[in-house]
Amino acid sequence: MDPRPLLSVEDLTIEIDGANVVDGISFTVAPGKVMALVGESGCGKSLTSYAMLGLLPPAARRSGGNIRLDGRDLTALSEREFRKARGKDISIIFQEPSASLDPLTTVGAQIAAAYRTHHKVSRTEAYAKARQMLADVGIPDPDRRLHQYPFELSGGMCQRIMISIALICSPRVLVADEPTTALDVTIQAQILDLMKKLVADRGTAIVIITHDMGVVADIADDVAVMYAGRIAEVAPVEALFEKPRHPYTALLLASVPKLSDAPKADLATIEGRVPTPNEFGAGCRFADRCPLATEKCRAEQPPLFDCGGGHRSACWHIDRMAEIREIAA
Repeated sequence: MDPRPLLSVEDLTIEIDGANVVDGISFTVAPGKVMALVGESGCGKSLTSYAMLGLLPPAARRSGGNIRLDGRDLTALSEREFRKARGKDISIIFQEPSASLDPLTTVGAQIAAAYRTHHKVSRTEAYAKARQMLADVGIPDPDRRLHQYPFELSGGMCQRIMISIALICSPRVLVADEPTTALDVTIQAQILDLMKKLVADRGTAIVIITHDMGVVADIADDVAVMYAGRIAEVAPVEALFEKPRHPYTALLLASVPKLSDAPKADLATIEGRVPTPNEFGAGCRFADRCPLATEKCRAEQPPLFDCGGGHRSACWHIDRMAEIREIAA
């Protein structure tokens, strides 16, 4: 695979009512690689994904930064130009497929419409392409499924329909916003296997938005951990799980249930709550919940320090991480 970044997010800042809810985040994804954006609900993951597609809600505004796809600045495109790129060059799987699909239109018509948006083909040709996509994503009996409505399909089937719509124009970058939410573990595994196949067969670059560390361990090559609109830590997935270098990441991993846990044992938790945008201070936004926090943490925002091997952490106390591991244990 080409190691050069295909997608580059550079110092992206998104503002709502004067508060930076996404604050200067940066990451890159190479062709055939999977980058996971991880964090608690409300940390800015989904807003980041919508910004990549030019789909921010009316209340949100990109106030800084750039998003480049193979060197092309997507943030400089007009809405008309972005419509041409959206679906063809970069596409998205939304969080809730049943809410994203049109309940009054057959799934075949919806997939075919996505293809005809970017290709001047007949309806028959578009339906043939849609049928092939259904087969490619592992939907049985595609001839029958083409003429069904979303309510006639299971949640897992609807998610595969969404993947078909997202991929029918062979985009180079796929953004997946919580693609396994509300699916049972068997269907989750099937969806993740399908995404792995896309990476292997097509060289697609994937940005997956999730709060599920199990999903991260299964599919990601690299991970960016977000907290309150900022990136706390970026690392290759193995390094992140083996030796987290930010207190939030370490405590987050400690809260994941393990097979070795005693039955009915209390789960580890992170004390406190995520600050609201109006409560963001000048320093580290995790300071009020962090066991290592000092006055410097509350007063000064830490940069992303280079820890080696592609591992970076925004913490003033990286050298004290052993203390966090003792607490988490």
